[in-house]
Amino acid sequence: MFDRGMKLPLYARAGLREFWLVDVNAGRIDVHRSPSGDRYVDIVRVERGGVVAPEAFPDLVLPVDAILA
Repeated sequence: MFDRGMKLPLYARAGLREFWLVDVNAGRIDVHRSPSGDRYVDIVRVERGGVVAPEAFPDLVLPVDAILA
């Protein structure tokens, strides 16, 4: 709750281009991009079995399972 309710809006307002919210209990990563005001416009949810890559390093592809391990 703290990360989603407090940090996420602060990071968006500060212009942080990308924010990953790793939800170990749910087994997923929510990738937030394109900040606008106090929210992110582009949000992608990636479940176990999927892969994620940072916007700044698109060739660095990471398995979600490895991050959640």
